[in-house]
Amino acid sequence: MNSIAKFFITNEKLTIVLSIGLFVFGLMGLSKMNSESFPSVNFAMATVTTRYEGASAEDIETKITKKIEDEIRTVSGLKDVRSVSQPGFSSINIRADLDNIDVEKVMSDLQKAVDRVTGLPPDLEEAPKFLEIKSEEFPVIEIAITGSNVDRFRDSVADHLSDEIEDNEMVKDVRMSGFANRRFMINLDYQEMIEQHIGVDEVLAKVATRNVNIPGGTLKDIKTQSLVRVEGKIKNKEELENILVRSNFTGQSIYLKDIAHVQDDEEEITAKARYNGEEATLLIVSKKGGTDTIRLVNEVQKKLDQFKQLYGEKLSFNIYHNESTKVKDRLDVLASNAVSGLILVIVFLFIFLPGRIGMMTSLSLPLSVMATLGFMPMWGMNLNAITILALVIALGMLVDNSVVIAENYTRLRSEGQEPIEAATNSVSQLWLPITATAFTTIAAFMPMLVTKGIMGQFIKFIPIVVSFALLASLLESFLFLPMRLVHIGGKVRNLEEVGADWFGKIQTKFEGLMEWTIRRRYLVAGLFTISTIFSFVMTFKVNKFMLFPPEQTEMYIARVETPVGTRLEETSKLIQDLSVKIKDVLQDDALHIVGRAGTSQVQATDPKSKSGN
Repeated sequence: MNSIAKFFITNEKLTIVLSIGLFVFGLMGLSKMNSESFPSVNFAMATVTTRYEGASAEDIETKITKKIEDEIRTVSGLKDVRSVSQPGFSSINIRADLDNIDVEKVMSDLQKAVDRVTGLPPDLEEAPKFLEIKSEEFPVIEIAITGSNVDRFRDSVADHLSDEIEDNEMVKDVRMSGFANRRFMINLDYQEMIEQHIGVDEVLAKVATRNVNIPGGTLKDIKTQSLVRVEGKIKNKEELENILVRSNFTGQSIYLKDIAHVQDDEEEITAKARYNGEEATLLIVSKKGGTDTIRLVNEVQKKLDQFKQLYGEKLSFNIYHNESTKVKDRLDVLASNAVSGLILVIVFLFIFLPGRIGMMTSLSLPLSVMATLGFMPMWGMNLNAITILALVIALGMLVDNSVVIAENYTRLRSEGQEPIEAATNSVSQLWLPITATAFTTIAAFMPMLVTKGIMGQFIKFIPIVVSFALLASLLESFLFLPMRLVHIGGKVRNLEEVGADWFGKIQTKFEGLMEWTIRRRYLVAGLFTISTIFSFVMTFKVNKFMLFPPEQTEMYIARVETPVGTRLEETSKLIQDLSVKIKDVLQDDALHIVGRAGTSQVQATDPKSKSGN
């Protein structure tokens, strides 16, 4: 170790270049990492949902849920399968054995099992939907649009905004709540149809013929070719009314408007939404795995600002959930801890070490942090709640090694040794105990790597980041710090001058205290034993174990269930009344009150989820 330290001291230009390269390496790693709420974790969970409007809970259970469950249970590696059958809706939650199987293979087998389910009702509008639950795919921003919905104005704007947001490559999907799809209602005049001798099948055939979108092949010439498509989709009420139902040789024509009344209407919805008591259409934007939360939310907000300029006079656009705010707060915590830690380190080093030496020692903190940030992307890590927590934990230990070496260097210099000799001797004398100390700290975090289950997937990044940081701190203090102490550290006072200053007096009193404790070692050992026993009692009898302390509650959830048979409109009015009363009680403390009538689902794996019909 002596020769290695001397090599980096005598080749100061190489050491400076490597130090700058280490800083640049950290900046590059920081630019590669996305900002997310949580690390990428495989939950080994999936859901299968099926809608069958108008069916009772018993029919859902026998005709849909049981058939899907029977096929799912043929897949090996499952931990448990739970299902809920309610009127018009089937939900099946599946958990795989995360610790003992290949989760990706099990999820693929589950998808195939759902696809091969047979015997489902033939009038089922949509096939069962399979969804794998992933930690990095979650809602990052939720928007409530309020205002008039006459002629589906609000819903059409929401649909347009949804399409614009989904065009972003970072968006997984946009789910809408309280939204009704457009539907044309054709009310046939029975008496008029009898007089014109027109049947219902004839009308249906004419409408179907008019509403087509058919590929027509390829049109080629000598140099180019073009695709031909016959597009006849009905776009508005007038086009539907002017469909020709029948004509004859006398020139008489019968149009759809002659035998029917056409309405530009909306589909019957199963859930209504309200925001602060007003009817609303909700847009829930979910991100794809591996995308940057802050960047995605910023782009969605830019798109939202454009819609505010276009429709702001008629509609109100409100963001009631913004995940990027939490991510920014965590990054601010890391930055503030790093800056405040660096300032405190510099202040205390200036107090206890000569000026330049204290400054050179403090540089170990940013260099070690940047080295850690540079290695994090290589292990597939991003900046999230767990990795930021690990960095904050490591910040307090990164400069310890350098302080010990710098203090020993200062002592050897005050005893008369030359700078290079003092630096190499300081490293050679202390590298073994410092390394042992760092590895004992690393060993204390290692059990987190073998923790099983979803919690183990989350906390495994803490020992990895802390270990990287401590190893980087070791290398920096052994290789780069000695060069800075020798070439930039400046002069050090001799031993007589050190003993005469204020710290020398404190050191003398401290040595006297140590001598007193050694002379009364049995008393000190007894007091230490008593305090140790007291600590164990407090730890296991009084304190509660909590791996992560709970955050301040930001959201409260209330579930209201009305009697069976209550219409959706009545439930929506009840939600409106509750919203108004909550706002009256909480006043400005209630920033957003979002209500949904017809469903109580908060998230995909909500165990208390219910849907009305």
